[in-house]
Amino acid sequence: MDEVDIAILSYLSGNSRMHSTEIASNMGVATSTVHKRIERMRDAGVIREFTIKIDPSVVGLNITTFIGVNMDSSKRINIINKLKKIDDVLEIHELLEPYDILIKVQTFDIHSLKENVLQVLGEMDGVKESTSILTTKCHKDVGCAILYR
Repeated sequence: MDEVDIAILSYLSGNSRMHSTEIASNMGVATSTVHKRIERMRDAGVIREFTIKIDPSVVGLNITTFIGVNMDSSKRINIINKLKKIDDVLEIHELLEPYDILIKVQTFDIHSLKENVLQVLGEMDGVKESTSILTTKCHKDVGCAILYR
């Protein structure tokens, strides 16, 4: 990756719908250059997806919870694979301390949190303990942004 790639990523991280023509015009390069580089970065896995970011509360997803999980290390892959299948689980991160993994969950209400996530997690073979942290307000929520210009 060079400065042109980083500049393209900077524009796209600010607005993933920005057209290649507009990016090229802003950068002073050919549209075909931008298009080819975007495709190359997609093929290489640098760009995983083009998506939107919604306001969860507007669509009724009112509960954001972080859950720390300690587990039997021999069951780690099985537990992670089961967690990946739960729609309400948005992120799964392996940690060094104080938990083995930390998951981010977004649900409509406490009832759906208990039924769809906590109960399922509690029944998983190999889960030793879990600790839930319910959030009250989000002050910043951004994806990976490349700032270059």
